[in-house]
Amino acid sequence: MNDAKSRYGAADVRYVTAFQPEASPARLHFALALAETHWEPADRERLTVLDIGCGRGVTARMLAAANPGWDVVGIDLQPVHIVEAREAAAAAGIDNVRFLEMDLTEFDEAGFAAQLPEADVVILWGVWTWVPDGARDGIVRLLKSRVKAGGVVLVGYNALPGFSDAVVMQRLIEEGARQMPGEPHERAMAAFEAVEAMREAGAYSLPNEHVLGHMLNNARRSPAYLVHEWLTTFWRPAFHVDLAKALAPARLEFGGSANPSRSMPSLQLTPAQRAVVENAPAGIHRETLLDMFLQRRFRADIFVRGRRPAGPRALADIPVALGMAPELIDTSVTTASGEATLKDEHEAVLAQALAHGPRTIGELASLPGLGDLSLLEIAVMLVESSAAHPLWRPTVRDPAIAARAARANAALLDNHTREGGSSGASLGIVAPVLGSAVAASPSDLAVIVELQRGVPPEPRTLAAAVVAPGLPPEVMENATAAIERLLAIRLPAWRGLGLV
Repeated sequence: MNDAKSRYGAADVRYVTAFQPEASPARLHFALALAETHWEPADRERLTVLDIGCGRGVTARMLAAANPGWDVVGIDLQPVHIVEAREAAAAAGIDNVRFLEMDLTEFDEAGFAAQLPEADVVILWGVWTWVPDGARDGIVRLLKSRVKAGGVVLVGYNALPGFSDAVVMQRLIEEGARQMPGEPHERAMAAFEAVEAMREAGAYSLPNEHVLGHMLNNARRSPAYLVHEWLTTFWRPAFHVDLAKALAPARLEFGGSANPSRSMPSLQLTPAQRAVVENAPAGIHRETLLDMFLQRRFRADIFVRGRRPAGPRALADIPVALGMAPELIDTSVTTASGEATLKDEHEAVLAQALAHGPRTIGELASLPGLGDLSLLEIAVMLVESSAAHPLWRPTVRDPAIAARAARANAALLDNHTREGGSSGASLGIVAPVLGSAVAASPSDLAVIVELQRGVPPEPRTLAAAVVAPGLPPEVMENATAAIERLLAIRLPAWRGLGLV
């Protein structure tokens, strides 16, 4: 058990560069309020965050950059991740984030207490279903020792029964790759192609055409994702109820989903399905029942140490700001039966109100012209569609804080550009008003970096700054057109969030 490779099948392969928007404190607060769970830190400017399995530290760096008063600690088993995360933080001038190389199997509760601060927020994203029992036990010891009373833990994991169709496939890939020559990603890709041949020959115990095609595309696009996702002996999707039982010794209780719209029976289930859930025998866990209908392959669960019901004003008092140009507002949310959206006239009322600046959800709900829309419907449709963002603090116009965020954005872009930018990873734009970052593509980030450097918001000028010199003229024309579309959609929101 002292060999990292024996516990984690990809110990010498760096993970993809990736930002997790679910870890935003404003989104956590919003999701818990929707679930009627209380979470209100005493001092929003003085939180401590632990990111377990931080990978290359992108999310930890974004949180630290957006919140100068926070103490952020990233933990990972792989030394290559830790050294890169430290170098990236230093390059961005982020001095309130630390990265520690730790093997969670080696510490008891007292050992964790000696190494780590007590935490208000713990991020456990993409770890639980990829590690052995010893590491899971270490995670529980850490959480029991280090999560503050009232603190929250975000767990992102491959879930059952949604991922059950891939159990056989993962076994084939892991076993097949073990016997093949070549680098880890080459062996994994060859095993994946063997699985594809099985599918074409009519094998039954494989994911359906759409799901397997999506997995293959991800594998081809990102060798690091392919290795980390599939080449571990310990790959085990989990039922929510089993995760909840495992975390019970740390005194953690389920508070709600970090992806609310994907989990709401009123949005995702038919009346007949809702009736089955409501009338099921008492001994069947509610989340297990919901997962029978919701196709949640990956769950993002929020647990609370000391769960309390939220007050009646918790959701109403959350301020939101526009995430796109008001005239282009789109509140579409994906459901099991298609797209759900607000009526055009309701979108117009909300857009007009938010065009003048942030408003609380309660203020929006009191506007005339919204018919019988409920507080919850307004909140879910605005935020889950990304038409609006929940805010962590009032808009900040402090030049020092803006410069700090801009440095972090430029450093992230520089690191991603040097890698070639082929992974399709989700990046972020540091936004102090959110206490986190806005999820962004690499091209979005490139544009915001130039705007924050002072380049005027003119498409052709920005294209000249973003596109490498010497490329064909049609590349410049395509980039100019793409930037023009981007600015039309996002620039008003970026200004409203204080990004430019």
